[in-house]
Order: sequence, then structure tokens, then C-alpha cells
Amino acid sequence: MNKIEQFLEENSEKEFAKFQSKLIFSTHKILGVRTPLLRKFAKKISPDEIALSKSVTHEEILLYGFSASKLDEEKQLLCLKTLLPYIDNWATCDQIVPSLKKLNSQKGYQFFMQLLLTNKEFYVRVGLIGLMRNFLKSDKMEEILEQISKINCDKYYVNMAIAWFYAELCASNFALAKKQIENAKTPFIKRKAISKACESFRLSASEKEELKLLLKKI
Repeated sequence: MNKIEQFLEENSEKEFAKFQSKLIFSTHKILGVRTPLLRKFAKKISPDEIALSKSVTHEEILLYGFSASKLDEEKQLLCLKTLLPYIDNWATCDQIVPSLKKLNSQKGYQFFMQLLLTNKEFYVRVGLIGLMRNFLKSDKMEEILEQISKINCDKYYVNMAIAWFYAELCASNFALAKKQIENAKTPFIKRKAISKACESFRLSASEKEELKLLLKKI
């Protein structure tokens, strides 16, 4: 038993695994190791210590992504490309992508933008979360929104990510975000974006009222 196997065995919780399995729908086995423990242990290992295969567990995928956060931009990008086929749920995507903080240059930007044009649900979500976390306040926003409008993957977790993107944009560019929400391609995206934006403490009461008025137009 290697140190990774030992760590997972010692920190797995059956009841927590059952709870997670109700929230995370993955083809990979969930062992029930809590995220703070995974992040702490990931500092002691490198991605090449984890063998990615069909039998890899949910926690090993997270460890691979978290441990890559210590690497330089080139290696973080390579690790994410390697990991992409194993990201099959919102939790893995939404925890790993923000951890790779060095993917905020032109290379990361181009990679995330290209993912939006694929037809794979979690490839597209990775692209959306990557752009949201790294480029939301950049001068590339018009280009990003244009690319989002071309997304041809009408899947639940893609539409949820689009709504989340628009909701986050409300805090930094309300006028632009409101326009995107008004013109959202589906009522679902519009409702979810408004709902999530109205939960934010970063928006004023008047801005929230403006968004709520859009619901009457659906």
C-alpha cells in the first residue's frame, strides 16, 4: 500500500460517501474523504504519483487537480488537459479549476475559450468556470460573451454554469450582465441567473429589483 492509498483508507467515511453520492453523480467511486483533508494532503504529493484510469476514485481525481496547483502554468495546463476526460461532475470541476490559479494568461484563456465550442457537458463547464474565475474583470469580456452565445451544448450543468457566469458578472458589470440575462437563450438560464444574482450581497437592492422585473417578461 502506497502513501496515497493509505491516506484514502485512513480518511474515508462511509456515511459521508453516501451523503456525497446523493449530491455528486459520478462514474467514479466516491470514498467520502473530506475536501480540507484532500487539499492538505495534496501539498505533499505531485500529480504523477496518481495513476489515472477507469478505476480512479473521485478523491484521487481531486488529489491530482489539487496537487497540480503547486506547478507552473505550463504544467498546470498539461495536467488539466490530462484530467479533462475524468471530470464528469460539477463538484470535481468547480473545485479543481479554481485551484489552478496560474491559468490566467493568454494560454489559459485560449484553452478555456476552445472548450466552450465542444459538445461535451463537463468540458464546456470547465471552460465556463475557468473563464469566470480568471477573466471576469478582463477586457476580453465582449469576446467571451460572444463565445458563450455560440455554445451548442444544451446540457443541465452547462446551462447552470452559464447562469452562474451571468450572475457573477452582475457584480462587476451590472449593465452588461443584465443585457445578457435579458437575452439568455432559455428561460431556465434567465431564471437561474436572476435567482443566483439576487442571493448576492454585492448587488444593491435597486439592482436586484431590476432583475426581478425581468422575470415578468419570461
